[in-house]
Parts: sequence; structure tokens; C-alpha cells
Amino acid sequence: MLKKAFWVLLTALALAEPVRLPWGPYTVEVRTYEADSGPLAAERLVLVRNGEETVLVEDQRIRVRTLEVTGKPPAELWATGYSGGAHCCFSEYIFAREEDRVVVLTAGNWENGGLVQARDLNGDGKAELTFVHVYGYLGGLCYACSPAVWRTFEWQDGRFVDATRRFPEITEKHLREAKKALLKASQRNPKDPYLLGQAATYWINAYALGKGKEAWAWIETHLGAGTLRWLKKHEIELKRPFSALP
Repeated sequence: MLKKAFWVLLTALALAEPVRLPWGPYTVEVRTYEADSGPLAAERLVLVRNGEETVLVEDQRIRVRTLEVTGKPPAELWATGYSGGAHCCFSEYIFAREEDRVVVLTAGNWENGGLVQARDLNGDGKAELTFVHVYGYLGGLCYACSPAVWRTFEWQDGRFVDATRRFPEITEKHLREAKKALLKASQRNPKDPYLLGQAATYWINAYALGKGKEAWAWIETHLGAGTLRWLKKHEIELKRPFSALP
């Protein structure tokens, strides 16, 4: 009975009125449709202009809003797609209007991380974007034990560039929290998965800030060779998100 009521509720939500947002000459709509893979309804992000429709995104759930990213009006369209998974997956899309066309500034699957903040951090009229990348189940760790890195990007010369060291506040906050947790846990089993995850979080956020060598030395002094061996084994995986911008 409860299961039936659950699906009735989901169906009612799916049949709700579509989200509509004006965006210059376009109307942006988030519409539900019957998903082929099961009883859950899925959503489409649709642009409408003069009766012509263009589908931009399809996902299980879609959230949409506008923000200024490039510093050149009009504001861009930012959409977040969510697959509906317990620990996965968020996809971020930013679209811009250029004269009479719509272009994609970024589109990417950020797994169980995603875009966590969009704010103008230095008053230049454009939002800097902070992403979190969660290394889910890295090295067999439980999800709750998995490390994460926070990075900030800004739009420069027609592309997003890493600006984490210019705007370090969020990354430094999580680095400090990881270090504090490590100090508390340093007397525990060096193979404790929580300890390993926090050590990786501490090191990869320090690496993002240009302080990787110092963090490596601190881990060696306070946590020992076993933790360092584990980090070394997974070093390439931890650095992999740095090989390309979102």
C-alpha cells in the first residue's frame, strides 16, 4: 500500500505544471515526460521561440536559473541535471546567447559532486563557479569515507580557467576541516578507511592550492608510511580531475 502511494505521489509531481523562465526572446521550460526505463517521470529542458522548440537537456530531474558568468550581458542560462541515483550523478550545463544563437559554455557530468556555488567573489560583474568533485568509492572506500576536492573557476578569454588559488576560501575551509579530523583520528588504525579518505581530502585540496608538498610532508610526519603508500597508489586517480577543465 505504501509503495503504491509512493508511486502515486511521484506521478502527481511528474504531471505538475512545467517550469517556465523568460530568457530574452526565449521561454525556457522544464517539462516532464514518461520515462521508458520505469514508472518515474523524467524531464526535458526546452527552449521555445516563435513556436519553435529545441531540447537542450534530458535528465531525471532538472533545475534551471540564470546567472552572469562572462561579465557580458545578457545573463547565461544554468541548468543542473540529476540522474536520481543515491550517490550519482549531477550534470551541469551553462548556455549563452550570442546574437541570434545559443551556445554551450560548459557541459559535464560531475558524478556525485557538482556545482556548489556561483557568486561574484571579486565584484567584477561575473560569477565565479565552485565545483566539488567526490572520488566515490576510491580504492574501495565506503561512500561516506570517500575524499573530495573543491575547485573554483572563472571565465577568461572565452573559456573557464582554474582560479582556486585566487579564490581559495572554500578549498581552504575543507582543507582545514580534513586536517582537524586527521589530528583527532591520528591515533587510530592507519588503515582506517575514514582516516585514508580524510588524508586524501587534505592532500588533494592542498594540491589544488599549490601546497601539495607541504601537505605530503605533514602526512608523513603525523600519519606514517602506510597512509603515504595508499595515497601514492591512488595519486593518479586523485589528480585526474585536474587534467581537464569542466
